[in-house]
Amino acid sequence: MALPADVIVQILLRERLRVTTLAAAIARDGHVADDIFQQVVLAALENGSHFKGHDHVLPWALRAARHRALDYAKSKQLRPFPDEVLDLLEAPAEGDSPWSDQGEALHHCLNRLTSSARTLLQLKYGEGLTAAAIAARLNRTADAVYQSLSRIHKLLRECVQTRLGLAPTAANAGREGEG
Repeated sequence: MALPADVIVQILLRERLRVTTLAAAIARDGHVADDIFQQVVLAALENGSHFKGHDHVLPWALRAARHRALDYAKSKQLRPFPDEVLDLLEAPAEGDSPWSDQGEALHHCLNRLTSSARTLLQLKYGEGLTAAAIAARLNRTADAVYQSLSRIHKLLRECVQTRLGLAPTAANAGREGEG
């Protein structure tokens, strides 16, 4: 018996963070990961008759996201993580952990950053460049890159803490427009 479309969508929306995290780990781009998630939802709705039950949707979605992200990474000549690491990202979660809340908060806060801040983070963590290499690429000093990264890390930390209710909201009220 096929799962109804609304049930498939509910399952995938509930597990959105896991699917996009896997895609982002491979594609190294949050926007691409969001696009991949949308593609996976559409494909799941088209293939809904193939699902054996509720517990089949998430593993299928993770595998579909993995393949789409790997295709993207190959097209951009990105070196993907080893299969063992990707398998860990696909592995069933053990209970509900607070990490999903932290991950969702971080995702929200990253989306609030300016494009130049996201570019710095992409160069540092997505491409694995050193501050000196980033500075050379952006025609800046290494010290300026270090300072910018430090400010971005501080903004992200404060934003995540506020989002999780771990810091007073008033402390970040003046910083809303910065990120």
